[in-house]
Amino acid sequence: MLGDSRFPNMNTNLIIRICVVALVILGVIMGWNAIDKENPGMQLIYMIIVGVFGGLAGVKYVIPWIGDAMGTFFFSSGEQVQMDEGMKAVAKLAQGDYDGAIREYEKIARDKPEDAFPVAEIAKICSEKLDDPRRALAFLQSSLESKQWEQDAAAFLMFRMADLHAEKLDDHQAARGVLEQVIGTFPNTRHSANAHHKLREVEQAQFKAAMDQRLKGGGSQQS
Repeated sequence: MLGDSRFPNMNTNLIIRICVVALVILGVIMGWNAIDKENPGMQLIYMIIVGVFGGLAGVKYVIPWIGDAMGTFFFSSGEQVQMDEGMKAVAKLAQGDYDGAIREYEKIARDKPEDAFPVAEIAKICSEKLDDPRRALAFLQSSLESKQWEQDAAAFLMFRMADLHAEKLDDHQAARGVLEQVIGTFPNTRHSANAHHKLREVEQAQFKAAMDQRLKGGGSQQS
C-alpha cells in the first residue's frame, strides 16, 4: 500500500526507477527508429553505444536495485526487527551487566526447557564474570536434578560441572566423581568415551598437583 508507514520510501523509489527505465527504453527505441536502417555501420555503432551505456547503467543502478529488492524479499518481513533474548543477553554481557545477562538466559531457559545452552551460559557467567564457581556448580546441580534431561543435554551439563571442579576449584577428586558418573550413566556412548579421556586428563593433573605439593613440602623442610 502506498500509504503504509512501514515503507516510507519504498514505493516512491520504485516508481522513480520504473519511470527512469521506461524513459531509457523509449529513448533506445526512438533512437533505433531514427537511424538509417540501410546503413549497417550506423546500426553497429548505435548498438555499441547503447551496450556501453546500458552496461554502465546496469552496474550502477539496475544490479544494486535488484540486490536491494531480493534482500528485502528474503530477509525483511516489513516489521520492526525484535531483539530476541539471546541477543539481549550478549548485549548485557558486553555492557558488563552480568545479572541482567543471567535474567535474559533464564527467560530462554523457561521458554526452551529442553535446551541446556542457557543453563551452561548462566553457570559460565557465575564462574567467570562473577568469580563464583561454587554458585555455578550449585546452579548446574539443581538444574540437572530439576527434570529428566535428554542424554546429550545431561552429559553436556555434567561435563561443565567436571570442568568447574577441576579448573576453578582444583578439586580433582570431585571432578573424577562427576566423570565416573557420566561413564556409569551413559555406558557405551560417545559421552562415556569422552569422560574416559577427560578422566585421564584429570588424573594427570591430580598427580602433577600432588608432586608439586610434595616438592614444596620437601623444599620447606630443607630450609
